[in-house]
Amino acid sequence: MKFYSITIKPTSPFGTPLKGDTIFGHFCWQAAENDLLHGGLDSWIAQYKNAPFAVFSSAFPRVAENGREFYVLPRPFLPFPSVGGLSTEERYQRMTKRKKDKKKKHLLAGDDLAVQPTPENYCSDEELFQLHINSIPLEQRKELRLLTGKQRKLSGKFVQAHNTINRETMTTGPGRFAPFSSENIHFLPGLKLVVFVLFDEQATDIGRIEEGFVNIGNWGFGRDASAGLGRFQVIAVREEKPPAQKNGSCYTLSPCVPESKLFKTGYFTPFTRFGKHGAALLGKGKPFKNPVVMADEGAVFTPTRAAVFDKPYIGRAVTGLSKADDRTVMQGYAIYLNCDIEKIQ
Repeated sequence: MKFYSITIKPTSPFGTPLKGDTIFGHFCWQAAENDLLHGGLDSWIAQYKNAPFAVFSSAFPRVAENGREFYVLPRPFLPFPSVGGLSTEERYQRMTKRKKDKKKKHLLAGDDLAVQPTPENYCSDEELFQLHINSIPLEQRKELRLLTGKQRKLSGKFVQAHNTINRETMTTGPGRFAPFSSENIHFLPGLKLVVFVLFDEQATDIGRIEEGFVNIGNWGFGRDASAGLGRFQVIAVREEKPPAQKNGSCYTLSPCVPESKLFKTGYFTPFTRFGKHGAALLGKGKPFKNPVVMADEGAVFTPTRAAVFDKPYIGRAVTGLSKADDRTVMQGYAIYLNCDIEKIQ
C-alpha cells in the first residue's frame, strides 16, 4: 500500500472535527459521485471487511521550530506512573510534576514520524500557540494576539447563534422557530493541517485521492457545509516513507475499533460516533446511524503476536450501522506508528 500526506489549509470554521472515520465517509461519497476508484465504489465496499482500499488519519497541525517542521500528535493515552511506595516528599514532588505534565497534551513528531514519548517532545497548548506565532510575519503577530485574546490554542470552539424566522409573524418563536446555538471550530489563520492516507494501488491513485480532497474542500466538510463551514484548500501532497513496523506497540492516528483478542493491553480514550447519513441517503427518512464506540486517536495497543506488524494498519470495518442502506460501512481501521511503551513517561 502507498503512504501519502495531504496538507490542507482551513479557510472557514468547521462544524465537525476532521477525524479519520468522517474523512473516509466524505471520500466515499466523492467516489460514489465521481470516478475515483477503479471499478467503482460498490465493488470495493463489498470487500472492505476483508481489506480496506484506503485508510485515512485524522488531521493534525504542522508547526515549525528553528527551521524544522513537526507534526502535532495527541499525547499517548497512558496512565501516569504510580506513586505507591514513595515517601511523602517524593509523592508530593511526583504529584506536582504530574499536575504540570497534564497540561502537555500534545506530542511533536518529525518528518520520520518517529513517536518518541519523552518529556522534551511534549507540548502544551500555550507552547504550540507560541510556535505558530513565531512562524508568521512580524506584522501579523499583534493582530493574531488581539484576535485570540486569552485563548492561546491552535484551535478553539466558539458559539454561533442561529435564528429561524416564522414567515407569518416575521419573527422567531417557540418550537422549531426558537433561537438556538452551535459550537464551531476555528483554526488560527495560516495554520496547516496534515491528513495521512494509506491506499491500495489497485483501487485508486494519489491523483484521484487529491481530486476527492479538493472537491470536499470546495463543497465543505461536515455539519453546516451548505452554510459555508468546513472549507479548506489542498496546498501539498507528498509521498511519505511508510512508518517502520517492528516489535512494540501500535500508536493510532485515527479513531478505530481494534480486533478482539489480538492485543494484550490497550490504553485509549473512548470516543462515541453518533453518525448521520449525507447526500442522497439523507432524505430516506432514516438519516441517523447506530452509535459506535471507538478508541480515539492517540491510543496505544500492544499486540499478542508479531504478525500484527505485517500490515500497516490495525482495526476492522464496522457494519450494521444503517437502517436506510445495509451496505453502509464505517472506517474502524487506523494507520499506526510504532511506539515503545517502555519509554513512555
